[in-house]
Amino acid sequence: MELYLCEKPSQAKDLANVLGVKNRGEGFLHDGQGKTITWAYGHLLEMCMPDDYDEKYKSWSLDTLPIAPDSWRQKVRKAAYKQYKVVEGLLKQAGTVYIATDYDREGEAIARSLLDRVRYSGPVKRVCLTALDDTSIRKALANIRDGKDTMPLYYAAMARQRADWLIGMNISRLYTVLTRQIGFDQTLHVGRVITPTVALVCQRDLEIQNFKPSPFW
Repeated sequence: MELYLCEKPSQAKDLANVLGVKNRGEGFLHDGQGKTITWAYGHLLEMCMPDDYDEKYKSWSLDTLPIAPDSWRQKVRKAAYKQYKVVEGLLKQAGTVYIATDYDREGEAIARSLLDRVRYSGPVKRVCLTALDDTSIRKALANIRDGKDTMPLYYAAMARQRADWLIGMNISRLYTVLTRQIGFDQTLHVGRVITPTVALVCQRDLEIQNFKPSPFW
């Protein structure tokens, strides 16, 4: 079976229209002759939380920091469990998988993380979709790449996810515990991207607030 793995239902529908795949199953489309299209709903898997690794992390304490998993784990999102089982079953039957998610690092991660989880070891091809009009889809299908060519996108996505996790889980706990010691009883969320961005906004607000007009020549 040739299995096309898309990022979302609308993407699968557009691809199916071009491939001439019209029969509908539960969570997938097929042509009855070995060509099947299925989809995710964005990320079907999510990073495990600290207490998924060890019960001791349920309590926020400086004594348990830093948290750095020896082996990274993911789990199925509860809201996506039904579609995950569909994709899992199809991957186990697939002879060749065509990754047809968005052609970027997150699209690559959505597909590759599923392949890794079910330990798929067959051939992988990449449909490099950059748009979903018929012309763009046909162009991508005419220039399918070997899956090995786009593995770096997956590695980049994993690096981003793990960096976000390490900073968010550790620094959020650190600042929350420290500020509780001085009476601030709220959770402080620290993130790799959002925290410096908010800092820039705050810095600009302070500059405006403290602005002192002066003659300009």
